[in-house]
Amino acid sequence: MCFKLVTTVLCLDLLLVWGMGFPMQGKDSANPQESCLRFVQSFYDWYATNALGKKGIIASDYALEHKSQVFSPELLRALKQDADAQAKARGVIVGIDFDPFVGSQDPAEKYKVGVIRQKDDRYLVEVYGIYDGSPNQTPDVRAELVQTSGTWVLVNFYYPPVSGNLLDVLRLLRDDRQKH
Repeated sequence: MCFKLVTTVLCLDLLLVWGMGFPMQGKDSANPQESCLRFVQSFYDWYATNALGKKGIIASDYALEHKSQVFSPELLRALKQDADAQAKARGVIVGIDFDPFVGSQDPAEKYKVGVIRQKDDRYLVEVYGIYDGSPNQTPDVRAELVQTSGTWVLVNFYYPPVSGNLLDVLRLLRDDRQKH
């Protein structure tokens, strides 16, 4: 009963944020936090429906091909290098072995944004997986963004409860590949 009450309260609180439309461009500079939340929600709505829902493809590679504009140049370059290295390595894993945008090998049915925190020019948005209609109690991933020229770009992803992040993981994998 307590779990249902907590979930219901969490859902009601988050619905206030989630209930608005989520345009992809995120060019609303009047309220950067609201714009950032809409951008992230729009990305995850697209990703869950279009990339995660496709059989026989690597969802993150699909996103790199079809939504490259939403990633910072550094993140895009690192992800493409990792994907290229993995494509060349037959039968052995040399790149990331989880979905970098959801922080798991087992994606949720959909994702919803939650709390946003700002530090200087960067925003960190908590993203919760929705399983059997209920959001996780803790975020699956935290997306880091910046706004440049009025447009949001994803610059990194953090994986709670561990303190790792995507750019560090990609750097370690790249360094390991170069050693071997």
